[in-house]
Amino acid sequence: MKLLHSLDQVSKLINSGKKMRDSIPIGFISGLMGTIVMDLSNLMFKKTGISEKTYAQFAGSVLMRPSRLLLKENRILGQILHLITGSIIGIPLFAVLKKTGKDNYLFKGAIYGTFTWELLYSFGLRYNVFRSKAHSTSTHITTLIDNLVYGFVSSATIIFLTDHAVLPKGSDKQLETQMEGEMPKVNDNGIGDSFYNYEDEVRLH
Repeated sequence: MKLLHSLDQVSKLINSGKKMRDSIPIGFISGLMGTIVMDLSNLMFKKTGISEKTYAQFAGSVLMRPSRLLLKENRILGQILHLITGSIIGIPLFAVLKKTGKDNYLFKGAIYGTFTWELLYSFGLRYNVFRSKAHSTSTHITTLIDNLVYGFVSSATIIFLTDHAVLPKGSDKQLETQMEGEMPKVNDNGIGDSFYNYEDEVRLH
């Protein structure tokens, strides 16, 4: 019920034209959107025979043997685990865009998607985190494409949901930093020297 209430609030914000400021919900929702589109891409590759596995199978195999994933309820559990993981991974992406600015956000999303592919998929297979194995090169390539899609959609959703004041452009951030650096600083030593010089003048008179 709380999740439905949160989604209802997000829907109202979008319909009213208002933008969000809280980084955690923005990152989570954006990661969820990216994961959903990523799964659609994966299902398309699976149905055409290009990819061997779905992400529900990969994620479910972390908790159980591949043979148990033949049951529908176990695949659903794997899908839920995958959605939660993808949603949480969207939160660091928000931090990246906030730090670097929203310029070239699709490119940054693609880099982030490639990073998640290497971190979760490649290392997951290499170190036997997943009990379900992928053997074909086409599966490896399609999972990379899926993660690029995740990065594109998640970063675009972050830009769409976030208030400009929270997520300025990189050029704006550089301008602010430059202006802060050019602000005149008060020299305490200079004030002290002037004070002592004034005392000396008073004594001479």
